[in-house]
Amino acid sequence: MTAARARVFYGWWVTAAFSVMVFASTGVRHAVGPFLKPMVADLHVDRASFSLVIALGLFLYGVFMPLVGGLVDRVGARAVTAGGAIVLAGSLALTGVCRTIWDLALVYGVLAAVGLAATGPVVANAVVSRWFVARRGTAVSVLGSASMTGMSLLVPVVTWLILSLGWRMTYLAIALFVLVGILPLCLLVVRDSPESMGLCPDGAPEGPGGRAGRAERTPVGTAAHTVAFWQLSGSFLTCGFSMSLLSAHGIPMLTDHGYTPLFSSWVLGVLGASSILFTMLLGTASDHFGRRPVLAAIYAGRALAFAGLFLIRDNPAAILAVAVFGGTTTAGTMSMTSALTADIYGRFSVGTILGAIFLMHQTGAAIGSWLAGALFEVTGGYGVAYAIACAILVGAALVSLRIDDGRRRLSWTARAARA
Repeated sequence: MTAARARVFYGWWVTAAFSVMVFASTGVRHAVGPFLKPMVADLHVDRASFSLVIALGLFLYGVFMPLVGGLVDRVGARAVTAGGAIVLAGSLALTGVCRTIWDLALVYGVLAAVGLAATGPVVANAVVSRWFVARRGTAVSVLGSASMTGMSLLVPVVTWLILSLGWRMTYLAIALFVLVGILPLCLLVVRDSPESMGLCPDGAPEGPGGRAGRAERTPVGTAAHTVAFWQLSGSFLTCGFSMSLLSAHGIPMLTDHGYTPLFSSWVLGVLGASSILFTMLLGTASDHFGRRPVLAAIYAGRALAFAGLFLIRDNPAAILAVAVFGGTTTAGTMSMTSALTADIYGRFSVGTILGAIFLMHQTGAAIGSWLAGALFEVTGGYGVAYAIACAILVGAALVSLRIDDGRRRLSWTARAARA
């Protein structure tokens, strides 16, 4: 290795490769809206049937996460991500030729969910966490920033492609991008760990008894018996609940409050765009001040942002200011949760354990989206749903401050072990 190359720790190249992967994977997952009307019209189905297929994909995406995370821990990231890129590209291409809702359910609802899970944030965070110790928060925050960029950028790009090429050719174009842009990165850049290249985390030389020499692996069953696992899972469930509430019902709520649909979409756009920068800053802060206070601040700040979005009426400037502030709270939870998982359970345990924790996130997302709609029908507004979100976010902030180091076991398992 030359001196010039040695100055750039290889973990940053792995992080860059996964950033491109997460950018595409997250962008594809959130760019469903522009496809709805043309696909419903072309396939001759109603919106309820189309939405059910999307819900199936979201649910299976969460179910596949711990399975894919376990595969990464067992067979390696390069094989899993390369296979996932092929499956994702194939499923997107096949989506472009679907003729019935049943075709769509199989191809997009099931196959695409597998590909998205294998190229998604859990795999990315699991592998990147292996490469870093001192700058782990910064590295995983790069992934969070890439994820938000995909959400913010690919939706307008996809909309333009649909208007220019039609929805079928747009899916084929995205499939080609995945195959050409992601698969080579999986095969040529992604590496499982610094140890596989004769390096140590952060590129530091290994000393006697150094952290790089330990296996740092915890089975998910063992982790599930610790208090820390459920603290992380419970707080991450509130993340899924609140973000699903915002993405599904944020624009309808703002329009109910008198803002125009275009301005309401700009509010969420500003929130997403501001999070790109703030996610990086939060990651760096966590490396200096610790993960727990930063994660607690994110949840507490999100509660304030949600309260502002609901309570502020007839003041566009104030709503936009809340959106900018809210950007500090939208993407950092994934980064901090994955970093804490690595800190507590070891660098080589993140895939399986974070996958299980992410399933709780998706459970919260499903509850948040459904409950907000149900409460709206009963109460005629979103006030109760947003009040619940703010309350559980404050609870998550308090829990995050006291996340255990992984040594304390649940009371019933501790009693069983003593017996």
